[in-house]
Amino acid sequence: MLIKRLELLTSNLIHQREFYSSVLELPATLDDDSLHIQAGKTDLIFKEQKDFDGAYHFCFNIPENKFAECKQWTFAKIPLLKDDKGKDEFTGGTWNSSSIYFKDSAGNILEFIARHDQKNATDESFNSKHILQVSEIGLPSQDVISFAKDLCSTLGVDVYRQDINETFTPIGDEDGLLILPVENRIWYPNTGVPAKLLDVKLDLEVNEKKIQISGIPYQVQSLTSV
Repeated sequence: MLIKRLELLTSNLIHQREFYSSVLELPATLDDDSLHIQAGKTDLIFKEQKDFDGAYHFCFNIPENKFAECKQWTFAKIPLLKDDKGKDEFTGGTWNSSSIYFKDSAGNILEFIARHDQKNATDESFNSKHILQVSEIGLPSQDVISFAKDLCSTLGVDVYRQDINETFTPIGDEDGLLILPVENRIWYPNTGVPAKLLDVKLDLEVNEKKIQISGIPYQVQSLTSV
């Protein structure tokens, strides 16, 4: 499953452009009411809504062998988020992954993740072109189990490497995961930021189909074949 396009809201496009172009060094183009960012295989778009109040969680894949370099590259630019024990890097257990977390200028919870089962290693030094794609987006709900079952059935995907759970369930695969927490669950790690139901527009390629998820409550629409 691939997240081809992710459209989110923000209250300040100028600050977001500065972060994504200067800190993450990604191509970013600003027009009248939106910011277009090229994050590898994903088009990341922010639309401006002045009264917007909320924070999303999304994640970028990096090459599986570049976690240490990515951490050093990121830490030189912005603070990393820590858990309550002061740890700032995290392993994914059954996910066989390594992650760091940080915030963008709007307070969104961002993550770089090296998924060690993927065959995407590189000998090049880490830089922004190794931000491969948006590979996760958080979609909170009040009934995670029902929402997860509905999405799995509609998209033809499975729960990812765990049992379905009423507080947190990921669905999809290493290229694209929908992270389904229960509403108001605090985003990891120890961020103090609750998972809110926020407007989103998400274009996926899954099982040779194009699928769009959008709105509040989230609506799933089948588009055309890939």
